Amino acid sequence: MLKPLSRSLAATGLALTVAIGAMSAGATPARADNDNLRTFLGAAAGLVILGTILDNRHDTRRTYGPAPVTRHVAPAPVPHRLVAPSTCYNQFRGPNNLYLHGYGARCMYSHAARRAALPDRCLERVFTYQGWRQVYDAQCLYGHGWVRS
Repeated sequence: MLKPLSRSLAATGLALTVAIGAMSAGATPARADNDNLRTFLGAAAGLVILGTILDNRHDTRRTYGPAPVTRHVAPAPVPHRLVAPSTCYNQFRGPNNLYLHGYGARCMYSHAARRAALPDRCLERVFTYQGWRQVYDAQCLYGHGWVRS
């Protein structure tokens, strides 16, 4: 499908070609040989290619086939067995107003379902305004598969 500007440009080119052809036909005697036929076919092919380029230049439409039917099956949720009770979660404040987010060790020993699975490398001894405390670092526990209830 040609756009309005492309149509007028093609019509002008065709009219110009016919006018020049008519003027040159009257000036030269008529000959029928293969050179003229090749020239004519080459010019016609060039005009067809030019028309196709002009027609498809601004055509941004894409045609696609129908979308494939897919079904998304969500995996069954895996129950977490490593659950840290949210009652044990605290924000401990130490000197210089430094804060540590973690779980109190005593509370975790009392309330965690699988206290044997608590990683020793997450246990830290921190100094707070209430004195020294044993605390499980929250980010460390999350990295070892624990989730907060």
